[in-house]
Amino acid sequence: MSMTQIQKVIRSHWRKIGAGLLGFLFIASTAYYGWQVYGIDGNSPVQLIVYAFSTQEEVFTQGIFPAFEQSWESTTDTDLIIKGVFGPSGTLAGQINLGAPADVAIFSNENHINWLKIGHLIEDDVQPLFFGTSPVVIVTRPGNPAGIEDFSDLSQPDLILLHADPSSSGAGEWSLIAVYGNIYLETGDESASLKQLQEIWHNVKLMAPSARATLTLFELGAGDALITYEQDALLAQDRGVALDVVVPSPTILTQPAAVAINENITRSEQDAAQAFLDFLSSTQGQAIFAHYHLRPASPEGSGQSPRINTFTTKDLGGWAIAYSQLLKPFWDKEILPALSLDEESSIINWE
Repeated sequence: MSMTQIQKVIRSHWRKIGAGLLGFLFIASTAYYGWQVYGIDGNSPVQLIVYAFSTQEEVFTQGIFPAFEQSWESTTDTDLIIKGVFGPSGTLAGQINLGAPADVAIFSNENHINWLKIGHLIEDDVQPLFFGTSPVVIVTRPGNPAGIEDFSDLSQPDLILLHADPSSSGAGEWSLIAVYGNIYLETGDESASLKQLQEIWHNVKLMAPSARATLTLFELGAGDALITYEQDALLAQDRGVALDVVVPSPTILTQPAAVAINENITRSEQDAAQAFLDFLSSTQGQAIFAHYHLRPASPEGSGQSPRINTFTTKDLGGWAIAYSQLLKPFWDKEILPALSLDEESSIINWE
């Protein structure tokens, strides 16, 4: 074989090797960028970012997150990292609509899930998961020195009432509906119901952005009473906070809701996000919630002792009617303009 022929064979050989290398590099680069787009990386753990309203911090960080991580890793042999962000429910919904990277949202009410539908982060036909309930109660100082037995007693002269801000807090919204429905379902008198709201809010002297921030003010010695979730009041007692819990009759049964944020979930996170939602309503998940004083989603479920007289937004025509048509206009036009808050309230920043 001549030198010229040898050179041709070598060039042909290297052309084949080069073509093979180019093909390999094309496949490798396609796979790499595909992994980046779809979030697939066999060497990295799956990560979920969960946004949840403030009163759920203990139950999720101490109970739900560790239990689900263990369950997921034992059944899939894949590492999982869950990051939790906690704050006022309405504020969180606004942040998610503005681009916060939540994969799963735990809101205090379904209204905030509707905000995500308006923002096109989830489909209109997506149904939220209602994983528990908690009645709205009144928290007082030990021994209940003001003799509070019902919502109407919160309008007594010289009482200093703390309240979560309905503009940011789901607890604040639930409280409005609880006070309104307490009278309306007994009398059918809308004007009497709104009057009770107005009289009670005359005693509101301090507001905070969330239910947990409001309870913190109470723990620090502010005010005589506040309206909040039974769950958060009992969690405070578990922490050693000195307080009494008064259950009005009837009171509203709040229904926290969970949803996956479709727009934010990568392909590798889809199974984990759905499994997480399923875990919330599983036997194990419900047992954890019960340990942290959240009642079951169904009033007929276990853990409902002691029995109390409650109603839901359905009894008022649904959330949209109860809040948007009745309470929101009244809050904006009657209550908010007439608020007379203490000076300290204006400088509180719990963000």
